[in-house]
Amino acid sequence: MKHVDMRSLAPEAQEERRRQVIGLRQAGQTYAAIAAQVGLTPTGVFDICQRFAAHGRAGLKSKTRGPAPGHGSLLAEEQEAEVQALIRKQMPDELGLPFALWSRAAVQALVRQRFGITVAVRTMGSYLAH
Repeated sequence: MKHVDMRSLAPEAQEERRRQVIGLRQAGQTYAAIAAQVGLTPTGVFDICQRFAAHGRAGLKSKTRGPAPGHGSLLAEEQEAEVQALIRKQMPDELGLPFALWSRAAVQALVRQRFGITVAVRTMGSYLAH
């Protein structure tokens, strides 16, 4: 079977694939045989079995990827709300910034001006999207 990237599957399909792996493992098949049968790598099969051993059926459930919303953010919720309100109501040059329109660099400069925090330019798109 062709290798399948589990991330490309819907959560329900991922969970079904994990249940198949556990069923085959409980039937006595090797990691390599299971991997060939379900289209995963032997390491992926081993990881699924480890999750099942540690957490039981709950370990087979799909979880949301990435950090939780607001986790790891340099700005507090109130600061984020202030930045978003300023973006909606004013243009950068009205706030003393050297930009005519809002861009990632303009938002970065606004955050630096208001809060003294330097945030990576690539993260500024989330403020522009709101």
